[in-house]
Amino acid sequence: MLGHSRGGLLAQAYVCAYPHRVSSLVLVSSSLGVGGQWKRTKRESFRIEHARAGIRGTLRFYAYGSGLVIPGPVRAWSMRHVMTQTWHNYFPDPRSAPDPDPAWLAGGSAAAMIKTDRAISREHPDALKAASAYQGPALVLYGACDIFADGTQIVRSRFPHAIQVTLPDSGHVHWLQNPSGYADALRDFCLHAPASP
Repeated sequence: MLGHSRGGLLAQAYVCAYPHRVSSLVLVSSSLGVGGQWKRTKRESFRIEHARAGIRGTLRFYAYGSGLVIPGPVRAWSMRHVMTQTWHNYFPDPRSAPDPDPAWLAGGSAAAMIKTDRAISREHPDALKAASAYQGPALVLYGACDIFADGTQIVRSRFPHAIQVTLPDSGHVHWLQNPSGYADALRDFCLHAPASP
C-alpha cells in the first residue's frame, strides 16, 4: 500500500484497522497525524508554502479561499484556484511548477475538504497509536525540501523499523521533482525489504 500526503494519513489509519491486509507500507510525504498532529500538519505546510509564495501569492491564496464559503459556481471556481496555488507551492520554486492536471482540479470538492478537515481535527491522537505495532516492510519518504518541517519525525517515530529516506532535490511531488531518485527509492525498497510476516 502506498499513500502520498493526505493519502499517507489514510494509509496509516488503514494499517491500524486492518494490519493483516497490508503486506507492505510506503508513506510518501505523509501528513503527520490526527487531532493536534493534523493541526501541526497544516501549520507547518502553510508556513512553508506561504514563504515560497511570497506576500502576493499568499494574498491570492486567501482571496481565493474566501470564496470557498459561497455555494455554487463561485465555490467551484475558488476551489480550483486554491488548489492551483497550493500545487505551485509544493515546489521549492513555485515558478518552476507545471500547471496542475485539469482533471485533478475538477475532482476537488470544497465541501468535502472542509468536512474532512474538521473530522480529522476532532479525532483523538491515539487513533493512530496501533500503527506502531505494524511489523511488515515499511518505507517512510520525505523530500529534503518538503512542505513539512520537524513534524516529519512524528511519522518516522511511529514506524521506527521502517526504511527512512530523505530524497534530495525534491519537495512534495517527487515523481516530478526528482523522478529518478524517487523511482530508485521505491525500487530499492521493493527489492530489499524483508518479506512480510
